Amino acid sequence: MNERRELNIDTIIFDVGNVLVDFDWKGYLDGFEFPRPVRDAVAAATFLSPQWDEMDQGLLADDAYLMRFIRNAPSYEREIRQVYENAADCIHARDYAVPFVRKCREQRYRTYILSNYSRYLFYETEHQMPFRKYMDGEIFSFQTGQIKPQPEIYHSLLEKYSISPKRALFMDDRQENLDTAASLGIHTLLFVSYEKALEDLQKMHLF
Repeated sequence: MNERRELNIDTIIFDVGNVLVDFDWKGYLDGFEFPRPVRDAVAAATFLSPQWDEMDQGLLADDAYLMRFIRNAPSYEREIRQVYENAADCIHARDYAVPFVRKCREQRYRTYILSNYSRYLFYETEHQMPFRKYMDGEIFSFQTGQIKPQPEIYHSLLEKYSISPKRALFMDDRQENLDTAASLGIHTLLFVSYEKALEDLQKMHLF
């Protein structure tokens, strides 16, 4: 039996960071050429801190998160402000993103976004997400105050767009996010690269 028919998938859900855009915070941070101890302290205070993930939930004003980053390493306030103010520079569209989404639509799949994304970076990087106009819908974490891998944000997407979990495939680069999706009955695909994703989709007879 044709596997596509057997799975009966009609919907593909995309993560954004490191799937449709690069989120290269390491390369971005290296570009400041801070001394290694400073670079490591700033990374720990910002990108690697629990507050960075909390910022994706959008529960506080943007400036409140900045102040939390500074409190993590007050000796490096100047550097943290510099990194935060230009953080949009760590996000860049991937060349294949629009063709990939359009290819899914040509295969008659509905397409959606489910992504952890802060309000601050969203409005600073909208121009890096031209693929959004080819989506049937989207939920970014700051919009709902929910965050992957919490199941609530998955329920929000499924309910808002009347998506059947058993007829949906979710692509994400983090296994913990896929594990929650799978627990809700959603088919999953671990995104490693565009080429590997195409290969996996073909093996599933979805392309």
